[in-house]
Amino acid sequence: MDHQPYNRRQFVGQLTLLGLGTGALALPNLTLARPATDKPNINHIGPQAGFTPQIGTLLSMLDWVTNSVIAYHSKLTVEQLDYLHDKDSNTIGSLMMHLAATEVVYQDITFHGLQDFSPANKPRWNVAMELQDAARQQIKGNPLSYYKDAFDEVRAVTKAEMKKRDDDWLLSGETKDWDWNNYCKWFHVTEHYANHRGQMTWYAKRIPK
Repeated sequence: MDHQPYNRRQFVGQLTLLGLGTGALALPNLTLARPATDKPNINHIGPQAGFTPQIGTLLSMLDWVTNSVIAYHSKLTVEQLDYLHDKDSNTIGSLMMHLAATEVVYQDITFHGLQDFSPANKPRWNVAMELQDAARQQIKGNPLSYYKDAFDEVRAVTKAEMKKRDDDWLLSGETKDWDWNNYCKWFHVTEHYANHRGQMTWYAKRIPK
């Protein structure tokens, strides 16, 4: 799909027209709008080069919260990433793999019309998706770079597939059994990173000194 370049000024301008029609939308000063770049500032939420506006904005939020997961835990050792608070808990490392697995399953659901992992993805990712005892036994002994590499690998697939799609696709996707559009599904992926980041923070603060 050939996407025309977008920038924040154009995106906000479009919102301005909408706001004039509804009289209900408060907008920032247009002079603060910045053009989309190939290497956007992680702290600038908004359209990204190579993507339609709402897809780019969604990806900027997903990248920001994913980066926060890695940044907050950047000084943890392998032993700390494997810390198990109690028998019913999950380690920080296994929760990171759970996040990557969640993104993969939503790739299969939204990009390929499946209800679960593809046969190729399930053997690799199902343990991390389900967590529990299997994850406690199998996901351990890895440095932070292992989990970051998993995030980067999965995100590269997400972005490659999103480049093939547009905002009409993002705002569609409801099914008879699942009345969420694709935007809601991918917002849930973003929210999942944030939700488990809070859980990891709780565990990290209780690692014995």
